[in-house]
Amino acid sequence: MRTKTPHLADRMLDAAARLFGTQRFHEARMDDIAAEAEVSKGTLYRYFKDKDELYLALLDRCSHDLVTLLHERVAPAEGARARLEAFVEALIDFFDAQPHLFDLIQRAEVLRGSGPEFPWHQTREDVSKLVLDLFKEGKARGEFCVRDPDLTVLMLLGGLRGVIRFSKQPRSHDLARRIVDNLLEGADTSPRTPGAN
Repeated sequence: MRTKTPHLADRMLDAAARLFGTQRFHEARMDDIAAEAEVSKGTLYRYFKDKDELYLALLDRCSHDLVTLLHERVAPAEGARARLEAFVEALIDFFDAQPHLFDLIQRAEVLRGSGPEFPWHQTREDVSKLVLDLFKEGKARGEFCVRDPDLTVLMLLGGLRGVIRFSKQPRSHDLARRIVDNLLEGADTSPRTPGAN
């Protein structure tokens, strides 16, 4: 029995990612993925029994890559607000580089639900925890205080999804800062009346 090599599996996943980036999931055939990866169809099926298994493996790899990237980009930033900006910028960069990924995540959610069996479930938990930790750090350092952290995490992540999917490219160089400013300071710039709620 021939052994499987991680390098070859990655090559096939890279090929699938490229095809999913230019075609809808149902349009990308296993034959096309094998050809793109420059492997035989038999080799592809030795690693992945069908397209669903391949695509779940791709989601798993992407989720690991995203969490790793976020920690790498957030850690060196100075201060909670700068870390939050680094988080926003890294998340946008990651999904901009993989425009097919939102569709794959949404397809998995429809097929499997959004509970613990959902392939992206743990990633959402990890990403949310990272942002909640940044909110706690901001409060502890006196940089900012988020009134309702759990709701604000959902608003930030949902808002980022909208920005990634619908805002114009190329992205503005100060987009991450503007997003964090709006999140923490609000979008309303009208003057406040003293004593008004």
